[in-house]
Amino acid sequence: MPRARGRRFATTVATTVAMLAVLGPALWMASAYACTNLATISLSSGFGHPGERITLIGTSFPVPRTTSTTPATPVVVRWKSIDGPVIANAVPDRTGTISATFTVPQSDPGNVVIVAVQRRAVVDPAQPDNPPSLLIDEAGTPARATFRVLANGEFAPTSVPFSPVLATGEGDGGSTALIVLMVLFGAVAMSLFAGGVIAFLHQVRADRPAPAPRAVWPPY
Repeated sequence: MPRARGRRFATTVATTVAMLAVLGPALWMASAYACTNLATISLSSGFGHPGERITLIGTSFPVPRTTSTTPATPVVVRWKSIDGPVIANAVPDRTGTISATFTVPQSDPGNVVIVAVQRRAVVDPAQPDNPPSLLIDEAGTPARATFRVLANGEFAPTSVPFSPVLATGEGDGGSTALIVLMVLFGAVAMSLFAGGVIAFLHQVRADRPAPAPRAVWPPY
């Protein structure tokens, strides 16, 4: 009997440890996404011929606190990839919003990606006087948008008119939906973890041996 209780106890412990191993990273990811806004960019038009001018609006780019004197990290808009040609530059305002206008480069017809890169320079503490040798992406960046380069003589399809109000994030954004989903996932993970702990405590109490009955002498 003690050996069977020992096996059940070991199984319960192993199950709880496995749940911690699985749910721990999930909880960490959920909290990380919940605390980080994802930068987004919107274009005045998703189609255009080379040489046309396109307006770009970006939101939720990281900026220093209002009490900080550190300047905001500039945003570099690149064509086709994070290391592609630079087509625009912008500096986020205090709300993390950027606005820029670029000319569609000469390119083959087809879909391309436009990337808004925000990289912060990191100074080596061992050599503070040297120029920064490392650039890291700010949290929630880069932001991407798809653009279609039209061929000569090709007409742009009818699209929804560009709205700066919607582009600046005063409506519902995809990043908000993603954050909400991650928070819900974290809540479910925490519920499962709490259920495992309760089951473990219940199993421990159930395995405790019942107290031996004490003999009661009849009165004389």
